[in-house]
Amino acid sequence: MSGFTLHVVCPNPALDRLQVVDRFHPFEVNRVTTVRSLPGGKGMIVCRGARRLDATVAAYGFVGGFTGQVIRRGCADLDILDRHIEVEGETRVTPVVIEESTGRSTVLNERGPDIAPGEPEKLLAGLAADVVPGDVVVSTGSLPPGCPPDLHARIARLALAAGATAIVDAHGEPLARVIDDVRSAPPAGRLVVKPNVHELAGVLGRDLPDLAAATAAMRDLYVETGATFVVTLGTDGALWIDGAERLAVDTPKVETRNATGSGDSFLAGLAVALGRGASPADALVLASAMGAANAASLTPDVDLDLVAKLRDQVTVTTQVTP
Repeated sequence: MSGFTLHVVCPNPALDRLQVVDRFHPFEVNRVTTVRSLPGGKGMIVCRGARRLDATVAAYGFVGGFTGQVIRRGCADLDILDRHIEVEGETRVTPVVIEESTGRSTVLNERGPDIAPGEPEKLLAGLAADVVPGDVVVSTGSLPPGCPPDLHARIARLALAAGATAIVDAHGEPLARVIDDVRSAPPAGRLVVKPNVHELAGVLGRDLPDLAAATAAMRDLYVETGATFVVTLGTDGALWIDGAERLAVDTPKVETRNATGSGDSFLAGLAVALGRGASPADALVLASAMGAANAASLTPDVDLDLVAKLRDQVTVTTQVTP
C-alpha cells in the first residue's frame, strides 16, 4: 500500500447542522425529529471518507471563531493533520433539512468569513511546504469572500509542480479558471477535473442533456487541455476521459437516506485509489461504491462493510465515441 498523503484543500469549511423531518413543508412550522452537527463542507466530507479508508490526510482551509474550533476538533477526532489558517471571521454553519420519507434534502449555503489579503498566500505556502512527489492534492468547494477566483487553479499548479496528482472539484468561475489555466499551458502531470454534469454545463454555457453530449464535451476538453475529466451524473454514475481511457461507471442501487455529500465521498474514494496506484477502472469502482454508501447514510459518511458489498455491484464499461 502506497505511503502517500492526501492533502485536502477546502477554503470554505462549515459546520453541517443536519435536521431530520418526516416531511418538509416550506413556509410552515416543521417539527424536527433528529438533529446532528458535525464538521462539514465538501473538503471535510472528503477527509472523513478518506480516513475511513485509512489514508493519511491533511486538511487545509480557513477557520475562525467558535465554529472554526469545532472544525479543528473534528480533525483531531479523525486523526487528520490540521493545517487550517486561523482568520478573524466566523466559520459558516450549513443547515441541512433532510426529509426522511423521501431521502431528499434542502441545503442552505452561507458565504463564509471574509479572507484578508495575504491569507490565501499563507495557505499556499503551507501546502507547498508539505506536498512531496507521489502525494495527492484535492482542492474542492466554494471560495469564501476575499479569495481570488483562481485559487483552485493555483493549488493545482502547485501540486503538479511538486510531483503530486492534483484533483479539482469546483464550479462556476473557479472551475472556469482551472480549465482556462490548462488550456494555456497543459499540465505537467496528472490533473483530474471532477465537476458534476450540471457544473460542467454551467461553465460551458450549454445544456448537456444526455450521456453522448457529456462524453463529447469531455472529449473536447481533454483535447484542449490535456487534463483528465471525471464527471459525475448522480444516480446515472460517472464518466472518465483522458488520453488512454474513456470509461463509464454505474451507481449501485441503495435506499437513499441523504444524498448530501455523495459526490464528496465519491471523490474521497477516487483520490485514495489513485494515490494507491489503482487503475482508472478500479478507482471508479471504489468511488462509485463510496458515493452510494454515503447516500444510504443519514449523515455524510460511509460504512466500509456496505462499501465492500457495493463494490461487487459496480460495473465499468469502455465508452466508444467518434
